[in-house]
Amino acid sequence: MLYQFNEGSIDLPLKDRIDRTMNVLAMPDGSGVTYIISRDELRPGESLKQFTERQLGDLATQVKGYQVVLAPTPLAAIEGAGEVLEFAGAFTQNDQGIHQRQVALLLADTRRVLIVTMSGFEPFDDEAIRAWSMVVRSFQLRQN
Repeated sequence: MLYQFNEGSIDLPLKDRIDRTMNVLAMPDGSGVTYIISRDELRPGESLKQFTERQLGDLATQVKGYQVVLAPTPLAAIEGAGEVLEFAGAFTQNDQGIHQRQVALLLADTRRVLIVTMSGFEPFDDEAIRAWSMVVRSFQLRQN
């Protein structure tokens, strides 16, 4: 199968493989927010809500002190996404507070999930959340 990414494409044997690639977009000095786009797939019979709850449960066991700040909440439909849930959390890593706002987008007519994350060291203010909402609403499914 032709596997496409920003810089190009390669032909890979993708049969029975799940795409779990990640794109991390950070400032060179580590300041400000970082955007992360990751990929996963629903388990057979799993809903997007069950997927996000499972992911949050995994985080709670893997990251000491993980706190859900916003439980998975449905967002308005986005073209190309069958369902969209937003959630947020916070935790401490290496004595540094980490705040995350995330959206899970179930790609229409598939089990593929895109998870878009905004991560930063400070709690997000109203302006950051408005900018985040614009990022989420800008999603467009790639036209092959």
